Amino acid sequence: MKRAYVELPSECWELVFERLHGDHYQFLEAVSLVCKSFLSLSNPLLLSLTVSPHSVPHLPRLLCRFRQLKTIVVAEFCGDLHAVLSQIAGSELRLQSLHLSHQKSIPVEGIRQLGSTMKTLKSLKCQYFGRLCDGDLIEISHSLPWLEELDISYSNVKKSSVSGQHLTDAGIEEMSRKLRLLQKIDVSGNQYISDRSVVVLSSNCVFLREIVLHSCCRMTPNGMVFALCNSANLVSVSVNGLCLHSPIFGCPLEFIENSFMYATALTAIKFSHTVITDALLCSIAKSNVQLKKLALYHCQNFTMMGLSSILHAHHQYLSEVSLNRLLFLTDQRMNDLSMCLSNVTSINLSECYKLTNSTFFILTKSCSSLTEIIMESTSLGKEELVVDLVKNYRVRSLKLAKNISLTNNSLIKFASVCPNLQLLDVSYCNGITGRGTAEILKSCNEVRHLEIIGCGGIKSLIETDSKLSKLRVLKAGGSGIRDEGLTMVAKTCPCLLHLAVGGFDGLSEKGLKEIARRCKGLREIDIWGRLDFDPSFVAWMVSSGPSLRKIIIPFESFSRGKNQWDSLLRRGCLVHYFHVGCRLD
Repeated sequence: MKRAYVELPSECWELVFERLHGDHYQFLEAVSLVCKSFLSLSNPLLLSLTVSPHSVPHLPRLLCRFRQLKTIVVAEFCGDLHAVLSQIAGSELRLQSLHLSHQKSIPVEGIRQLGSTMKTLKSLKCQYFGRLCDGDLIEISHSLPWLEELDISYSNVKKSSVSGQHLTDAGIEEMSRKLRLLQKIDVSGNQYISDRSVVVLSSNCVFLREIVLHSCCRMTPNGMVFALCNSANLVSVSVNGLCLHSPIFGCPLEFIENSFMYATALTAIKFSHTVITDALLCSIAKSNVQLKKLALYHCQNFTMMGLSSILHAHHQYLSEVSLNRLLFLTDQRMNDLSMCLSNVTSINLSECYKLTNSTFFILTKSCSSLTEIIMESTSLGKEELVVDLVKNYRVRSLKLAKNISLTNNSLIKFASVCPNLQLLDVSYCNGITGRGTAEILKSCNEVRHLEIIGCGGIKSLIETDSKLSKLRVLKAGGSGIRDEGLTMVAKTCPCLLHLAVGGFDGLSEKGLKEIARRCKGLREIDIWGRLDFDPSFVAWMVSSGPSLRKIIIPFESFSRGKNQWDSLLRRGCLVHYFHVGCRLD
């Protein structure tokens, strides 16, 4: 007797595919190959596309296939950028965001074409351009007057003394008259703009909500004060390098302190490398703002009194707190402050060198809403206070890199109080060995992302009779994992998507063959060290791992096989290279 099969409605399949897409888009590649119906249901789920020189020949088909794209990224592109933007402009997509970065100059003609067709484009990022001048900015504002977000940070990375080759206050002023709907702008790193730019932005862009002013050497506190007092919708301000404790710029201290009284919509403040005072922090505490995000990076001249006042005043609203390199913070003081952090979901205490394990356990015990703890370059591994260990089931992410005193025993304790951990970074923690990672992976079976870069004492992750079926990302470059450890990774981590591995010796093709043979879903592999591959071996890896989309290998291996990489690209895998000794990871 034949069974009757009931076909699921497309709405049900859409829910299934959305859940798969939430984990990783690569899961939908196999789905899209099943049938035309699945292809048509999965295509709309891709919302972001990154364009590389190798994908340009296929761009028309990609733009035609993925009709729901909202964001396109064109980063470090060395081809014809005008042609790419022309294709995007003619695609009839309802694009919302375009990211352009690390380009030589603004593609003026391409921007004009976008302006003639992309009326939905709200966000444009033009970061790290070799040249960006007033004329370019004016052209952007004329072509895209409906922009709401603009990032022109760190332009003119190649310094020039030629007049007219820079971005100045005049360009910002003309732009501010055109972009009346502007809500967010980042002008960081532009050395020729001053307070005048902030004044015209605050005066002309009435919807301005966020302004970022980093590394603008001609800025003074006067500009920030004007923005706070005159931008009624300002919700976020981020500045660095300012001196907010002295009237040397003609701005009285009481003006600086009282300016926050006017910024009633403010919810986020970030000061970095800035000289501030307790009086300033107390004035923010007394203001009517409801701070949700507070970041103090490498700031000076304030004390525990000022910090305590602002945290106490806004404790019911704060969700993200970053207190980096505050040398007066101790475990006892963090214990006193913990009552102000009950609603915080993410905390960053990196480079607070006096903080030990005690602070970690205070946070997990007292801050029940925490999902992320960042404590890099601290004194983790030591313990100053005796604190009860209380499980915190909300913590998902621990970033603990560069803690030279961190030991296996401490890491095992951390695992015991964070059983639902999904991301762990202990890179450059030399005291951690394979025993520590094995114990934490046993206790926390939800770990999906593990970084052990530079941990030479870790030669393997876990025993071969165990399975790490949830682990998706393993960054182990410069660790002690070699052929034997890599073979064990292949056996225990069958669902890896991204792998970075290798050092300067002890790694050969043997371990990598096991990875290619067993990790069938691997998308990207980054191979550190001086291992010199034969091009035929790289081709074998691609044929053995049909899901591979990117391989990063040493330059020596890349140059030997540069005539073969195009053939691998036609099979869907891009081969990159790096110079040994120039890693930035």
